Amino acid sequence: MKEDLVKARKQNMRLYALYRPISLDLLFYYCIEFLFLTQVKQISASHVVLGSSFYAIFMIIWQIPASVIIDKIGTKRCTVLANVFNVLYLILIMGCTGLETLILAQFFSSLCFTLKDISDIALLEYSIPETSNKGAIFSKIEGKAYKDYYLFNCISSVICGFLYAFNNYLPMIISLMISILAVVMSLGFKELGEKSEKKQNSQEKMINYFQDLKKGMQFIFKSPRLRSLFICVGITWGIFCLMGTYQSSILVDIGASAQVISIVTALSSLASSIGLKRQAKFHRHFKNKTLSTILIVMIVTIFVIGITGILQLPYDTTLIIIVLAFLVFYSVKGINNVLLDRYLSNFAKENIITQILAVKAISKNVFRSCIGFLGAYLLDITNTANATILVGIVLLIATLGLVSYMQTRLGLKPEEYDEKDIISIK
Repeated sequence: MKEDLVKARKQNMRLYALYRPISLDLLFYYCIEFLFLTQVKQISASHVVLGSSFYAIFMIIWQIPASVIIDKIGTKRCTVLANVFNVLYLILIMGCTGLETLILAQFFSSLCFTLKDISDIALLEYSIPETSNKGAIFSKIEGKAYKDYYLFNCISSVICGFLYAFNNYLPMIISLMISILAVVMSLGFKELGEKSEKKQNSQEKMINYFQDLKKGMQFIFKSPRLRSLFICVGITWGIFCLMGTYQSSILVDIGASAQVISIVTALSSLASSIGLKRQAKFHRHFKNKTLSTILIVMIVTIFVIGITGILQLPYDTTLIIIVLAFLVFYSVKGINNVLLDRYLSNFAKENIITQILAVKAISKNVFRSCIGFLGAYLLDITNTANATILVGIVLLIATLGLVSYMQTRLGLKPEEYDEKDIISIK
């Protein structure tokens, strides 16, 4: 029996190293998503943004029952099911006939990634033996998976534009084949979830989840520091997601080809990776002004992109300026995502970290949906360049208020904080 367990764990870890990089997100898809939906499926740019907003709403809805579903049917089955939902998402996108189909597709996509974000990690967690270096093994396997994914994503992004120019459906077909491969690979995992006679039933788990979430929310509302951080998390994430769609839209508006857009997407991913590696140095340099600096850089790059888009400059000049601005924007995104997670972990007690992370996910998707609805409305009434400038104005107003709010709540010395805010400062 013990030998079977050891064999199953080894099989899972070997398979996970191959499975995770191709299933972490959709390869051969996102860099041509906007082009495919607007050019092939004749869906307006505003409806594409609107679909993304509905995705965020669905993520909020699934946030609570996801862990209960996984507990009920097991981690392996949920991983398989999540990948099946990914396949359904791509099929619906390929057959998309309008906003209604797009929203249905986003429903399946949200369900996929809500389940996958938990079940994939749980599978690896259960597969690693309980040893003193379990955490190191986990980080090594998951870190390599992310590294391989970024490599595959960068390569696929470059190739994708040329495939799209040859045949609009070819990148979609390849992405679908990879998703089907992920389903087949996930069937090879062994179920190693904890077996416990005292395991809670679904109703008890749901009740306990709500109770823990309520405690977390109460703590957050009482903590000025966490309130500040969650507002910052939500605003920045919402802007990053919106500008991800606006990037393709404004490049199309200035006349960029599918090949150019795919290369810019690959460079943007590379810029985020570089920013991620530089986040510690960035934090050391700006210290308690880090978040304010990130917001300022975001505002400046957004205005540069929007203003350049409306000026009658030569195509090459316009393209170079916009691409450089986006590279700066995405490098800041890499810095921001890591540092905000670091700040949240520093400010949270161990007995409430799970609730903090759950509320973070809800906050990100609430702001993403609100900013997405605004972005969709702006694209409905004007072009992308003007919409980008208007988004920059809204972000500027929000930033002025947020920086003023954070000034007396973040970046203080330990003795300057209120007692209810003193948790642990690393």
